[in-house]
Amino acid sequence: MSYVPPSRSPWPDELREEPAPRRWWFGAEALLAAFSIAALAGAATAVLAVGEVNQVVEALRQTKAVKLKPDTLAPTSKGGPETLLLVGNDERPPPKGNPSHAVEPHSNEMLLVRIDPTQPTIAMLSIPRELQVTFTTPDGQVITNRINSAYTYGYEEGHGTAGGVQLMLETIKHVLDVTVNHVFVTNFPKFRRAVNELGCVYMTVDRRYYHVNEPGGEQYFEINLQPGYQRMCGREALEFVANRHEDTSLTRDARDQHFLLAFKSQYGAGALENREKFERIFGRTVETDSSLHGTDAVVQLLELLAESAGKPVRQVHFPVNLLPTYDTASEEQIHEAVSSLMAGTGPIVHHAVTSAPTHSRSQSRHRSRAGQSGASLAGLSPTPSSTVEEARTVAPDLPFPVLAPRYEDTTATAAPDVVRRYYIRGPAGRLHPSYVIVTSRGGLGEFYDVEGTTWTNPPLLSDPTSELSLGSRTYSLFYDGEHLHTVSWREHGAVYWVENTLTDSISPRVMVAIAREAAPVAAPRTAAVPPNVRAAVRGFTLPLHKAAASSTVEVAGDALAAVTLLLLAGLSVLVVRRQRELKRLRGEIALALRLEAYDRARAAGQVAPAGGTRAGPPGR
Repeated sequence: MSYVPPSRSPWPDELREEPAPRRWWFGAEALLAAFSIAALAGAATAVLAVGEVNQVVEALRQTKAVKLKPDTLAPTSKGGPETLLLVGNDERPPPKGNPSHAVEPHSNEMLLVRIDPTQPTIAMLSIPRELQVTFTTPDGQVITNRINSAYTYGYEEGHGTAGGVQLMLETIKHVLDVTVNHVFVTNFPKFRRAVNELGCVYMTVDRRYYHVNEPGGEQYFEINLQPGYQRMCGREALEFVANRHEDTSLTRDARDQHFLLAFKSQYGAGALENREKFERIFGRTVETDSSLHGTDAVVQLLELLAESAGKPVRQVHFPVNLLPTYDTASEEQIHEAVSSLMAGTGPIVHHAVTSAPTHSRSQSRHRSRAGQSGASLAGLSPTPSSTVEEARTVAPDLPFPVLAPRYEDTTATAAPDVVRRYYIRGPAGRLHPSYVIVTSRGGLGEFYDVEGTTWTNPPLLSDPTSELSLGSRTYSLFYDGEHLHTVSWREHGAVYWVENTLTDSISPRVMVAIAREAAPVAAPRTAAVPPNVRAAVRGFTLPLHKAAASSTVEVAGDALAAVTLLLLAGLSVLVVRRQRELKRLRGEIALALRLEAYDRARAAGQVAPAGGTRAGPPGR
């Protein structure tokens, strides 16, 4: 079914006040998504084991049930697959000083989650909110508009959430030919309260965010955040995940996932112990269909989630045609997306990271100073001298060396780097001196960060996926699904890390190279610096590193992007199971790579045959 723009404007007057997001839909994870599913999958086994099903039912009954027409939702069967719809209502009051710019109720996020016990992954399909469709309202109007406006029309004519969800479900069924078993609904104010009640989150803000609504100007979610690793409570967290200004849909949804992963790293280990607290908060945060206010449906869902607890969550791409004010999709494109969702996705492929980018001897002789033109490191650009000078200005005020990478992954059109010195306030209120270097890659929303702090055990770095030794450093590698998101190391009494862009657009090889090429820019007043380092600092001549090979693996996905904070209950069960499996897989792949390297060396005559004096093949 292909939807063609009508001759008249597709946007009715009452919907035009909604802030129009930037375009470029790539089908990334939605705010409401895997937060619910992945957390429930981890908690389900424990809840069933200790007989707490009634507590879950009572928690869900804290909010009014979303009552839908009979046969709107498909019936479930014990042990059978289920399709869940997670909805985020972005209704907002008018901003101060601009009473005419209220945002009508509309489904800012719509995410279908398919849990099939016969498939190796849990599949998620984020429905493009700007997809142009035609639907019929309860009073008989035929409307051509964005798909998320169906919630608005149903909300107004159906008197609330139930009417909005009813028309949205009917539209989804008509356009996608998908039936849904259960529905979960939340909104941004509930999200904000839940974050505060759960205790806030430590996470990295990738860049400077600032927007204040002015009368007569563009009305977006107001935001005022500085870059760097920091404690985010309800207001700041909501600003971060809800911001749509000057970003792509891909980046916006990646912020949601980024928030979830930060929450998991901080609270995942203790989620099971605090499940009663999480259940209580969840019940106040999410509205569900009336069937989940009964024991039978809850037991069936929990049993299904418990059976799927060890499975990774996989994103299904929704292909669309990008137009200036909305998206369209052909019948074939819609069929492709839905078929991938319902048929299930294959196991997530594990890749091995080959050698980190290295430099040649000829390059080494010509790149003594950062910022000069000339040789590059595997396509990277020398760090600008302006960035080095700015880093030097903050170095004397820090009790540890400021490390800056010799090379950057950026372009000539990118915004200048930003260097910021600041303090991270730890859980006990202690202030930890810190700095961050923010680098733009040149694309919209594409920023990555190099950071250092005296807080050597922040939640961000609590559970590395694997480690890699290069020269005198040992790097901890943190994977986000199949992508390397963070590379960290400890030296000089501090911890340093390189954090990928929100969309993990930098390859693992380049991430390792950026980290490996980081070196002091100046000697702080309170730290002793070895003479060889001090000499290298005078002209910002960074020490050269020997070419070294590295090998890691890109791993199965955590495709999570969040809605209900309560469903973090029991996330530790899921994390432990998956990471044990991933570590086992990485170990096997690393061994295979070492054996392959040994065989190549032996074939080249660099390793003595059996009985010789040279080392034998590497073992486990």
